[in-house]
Amino acid sequence: MNKILITVLFLSTFLCFSQEKNSENWTINEQAQYKKLTELANYINNKEKSQISKDSLFIKYIYFDYVLKDTVNERKERRLATFDTIFYYFRKTLDSIGLKKLDAKPIRFYKNHKIYEPFDEEKAMESVNKEKMYSKDKNVFAYFTKEDPDSPLGALLFEPNSNKLAAWIMLNQGGYKYFLTFNLF
Repeated sequence: MNKILITVLFLSTFLCFSQEKNSENWTINEQAQYKKLTELANYINNKEKSQISKDSLFIKYIYFDYVLKDTVNERKERRLATFDTIFYYFRKTLDSIGLKKLDAKPIRFYKNHKIYEPFDEEKAMESVNKEKMYSKDKNVFAYFTKEDPDSPLGALLFEPNSNKLAAWIMLNQGGYKYFLTFNLF
């Protein structure tokens, strides 16, 4: 019995230590964003579309404030309908890989990976007016499978004040990559 108790104690200590080590160089915002992301993933995991409340999504997890405050009701309704289509991509990734197999960390930890190129000023293309076209890496996470953490699958953008998820699709147009988002912040 003592051996079992010692083994359980050792494993729990090890698991807690490894989780703490995983986020030891994270900012307070990054920790809050990761927490918000895991809460969102747990909320939608294995739920049908009809079981997911848009109110809950927008109040707690997804930054959609700009759209919800739109004074033109027709435009607001159109964007809400479009949200369903785009949110499906996020849910599909979670459902196909599985909650227990996915994880995420700040994209700044991938500076030597291709996923970081849109955030690398040195590698950025110049626009017509000779400005570098790159994005800041602050408030951006890369998500990956726990089996292969060195090969990120995509990027997630968080709104810095609320730490809510703002975008989960990165578009590539004319060599410039940017997030597809409904909001301006």
